[in-house]
Amino acid sequence: MDLGTILLYLGAGAIILDITLLLAGPRIRGYERSSLLLAVIGSLSAIVAMIWMAILIFTNNFQYEYVYSITEISSPWWLKISGIWAGQSGSLLFWTALSFILYLGFRLIVQGYEDDVIVYRASILMAIQSLFILANTLVSDPFRLISGAIPVDGAGMNPLLRTVWNAIHPPIIFIGYAMIMVPFAIKLAGFTVRSEERADAIPVLDSYSKLMTGFAWAMLSMGIAIGGYWAYIVLGWGGYWAWDPVETSSLIPWLLLTAYYHGKAVLKDNEVIRDSILVFAYVTVLFATWVTRSGVLTSVHGFQLTLISWTMLATVLFGFILATLISVRAGYVELEDEEEEESSDWKSMFSLTNVRDVSIKISLIGILIVAAVSVIGVALPAGLNMASYFADPVNFGDNMVSVGIEFFRAGFYLGSFLGIVSVFYCMKTAMVGNKRKGLFIIVLLLIGGVLGILTLLFPGQALPTFYWPANALLPLGIGALAYLIIVFVRTMAGKERGPFTMRRMGRLMLHLGLVFLLVGVFFSENIVYETNRSYFENDTSEIAPGISISITEISYYFESDRYVVQVVVIEGEQVVGIGYTTITRDSEWDSLIHQVYVHTTGARDVFIALTAFQDVDPGPDAIYQVGIHTKVLPFISFVWLGTFLMMAAILPMIGIELSGMQNAIRSKESHLFDDEEKDVQEVETIPE
Repeated sequence: MDLGTILLYLGAGAIILDITLLLAGPRIRGYERSSLLLAVIGSLSAIVAMIWMAILIFTNNFQYEYVYSITEISSPWWLKISGIWAGQSGSLLFWTALSFILYLGFRLIVQGYEDDVIVYRASILMAIQSLFILANTLVSDPFRLISGAIPVDGAGMNPLLRTVWNAIHPPIIFIGYAMIMVPFAIKLAGFTVRSEERADAIPVLDSYSKLMTGFAWAMLSMGIAIGGYWAYIVLGWGGYWAWDPVETSSLIPWLLLTAYYHGKAVLKDNEVIRDSILVFAYVTVLFATWVTRSGVLTSVHGFQLTLISWTMLATVLFGFILATLISVRAGYVELEDEEEEESSDWKSMFSLTNVRDVSIKISLIGILIVAAVSVIGVALPAGLNMASYFADPVNFGDNMVSVGIEFFRAGFYLGSFLGIVSVFYCMKTAMVGNKRKGLFIIVLLLIGGVLGILTLLFPGQALPTFYWPANALLPLGIGALAYLIIVFVRTMAGKERGPFTMRRMGRLMLHLGLVFLLVGVFFSENIVYETNRSYFENDTSEIAPGISISITEISYYFESDRYVVQVVVIEGEQVVGIGYTTITRDSEWDSLIHQVYVHTTGARDVFIALTAFQDVDPGPDAIYQVGIHTKVLPFISFVWLGTFLMMAAILPMIGIELSGMQNAIRSKESHLFDDEEKDVQEVETIPE
């Protein structure tokens, strides 16, 4: 048995003993120290196992199946680093190490509060979830040895993954995924305790949950944005988002985290509903991981159907059932308490007394609609495909079903409509009253309605896009942009009421970034001009009004089996860009690697990809014919600008949470001392 496998089994044994000891809990004297020691042993075992995998990759130990499949001697250092998580078993090993690091961090931070029921139960939940991830890693067997002769070189990574983005995008996503485990466990543990039974709030517990939630949102935002950019620029898909099942499933946890932040503002009296959003965000993380590894959905990201598909499904079902049972019970208990107190807290969810609260609730509904559509669009075909597999496993690949992109788009545009409308009332300004805002919104909706109807009546006309929902929402989106920019400028100039705070500026930048992104999506995802044409050398063709491309050179390099086309972009009569688009054939992987050329301005991108290559007249003066795919994507820069603004906005807000965490840790000793002194006083006042 390899050292890495031994370490994983040691980690599994330690965490099982830790869970057993925690469950026995107060019945065992001094269980806290023993449990913490086991958590340290388990965590170090998982961390060292991941480090051992990195050593095997960097030292080219091709006797290991995973190392052989993911790297080769000539791989650069950054590609070897990405090999740690690029494959199925490696990514599970990486996730296992992250889960154990976060669990150990939690135990160290809350040390001294082990007798608190929420801390105690959150520790158990976190340990169980870490064990489940570790169990999936053991099933995948990342340290499996090759039987027979040891290869002299590795097969190397899939050519599509041989990019620096593979060293950046996956770990960011996995770190974000792992971080959601912390608030999941804390909130779910809180559901098991009645409000009147809870002790005083523990500052470090609350701060750690907030910090991990903020970091998770930021990491997922960054990871999704980088993934979209990677797909667009490097992979040559012609877009940054295709509602692919794996893309969509990775979006769902981000949507729920975003919904949670909206819920915090308007569901203060409905704790179970608010925190359930955060709890199920982690369940959807497990779901997204299963989708990637299940093989039951057609996806450019997915792996084949293996044993991992079923063990990961068991992990998803366990998490879902556990979260559902505890959340429903907590909701029922809270409802009972409110009925006894004749309270109307649950009804406050539907209160319309505060305009800003109403706008946030509308936005929350919009986010949940997009999340629900995304879940249905991925889970429904996955369930049908699983049934198909059991019914006819031989023809499983031919019978797979999926949900059409229009289903996702319908939910997205409905959610976007609610989100943009809510922006006007969520971000206040003394310059415009609520009634004028309402009239402004109605005018914008009427203009959009006219554009939408005209698009349906004249489907061949760009008004300004070919998709009527986009045209219907564009006036509203552009109006919201103008409104937010005015509010931003007035706030910076000190002309708005209320103090200037980082949270206020952060919220403003987040909303501004989101609307920029949505307007960019409305334009760029409903491409006005797209062509697929054949060209000879020196051919010129108009691909959009006022925009042409000229093929100035076509070359074939036999040694590398690479086709290179030089393209000139002409706007009006002026050359505005010169670049290359290529296809390289990889015979070992039987795949084509595309390199696209994208000419970018603030108003549009010209996307150019080589799709076909034919030797029409072989010989010394060979004549080549190539197929070129072009797209003109208007205002795609708004997508990247909006993403940047959202990223910039969250950083100071995370800084605030980090500062709060530091303050809570500094005051931890005095807080513990106060609790001990309070306990002594209570004991002294007990009558004999």
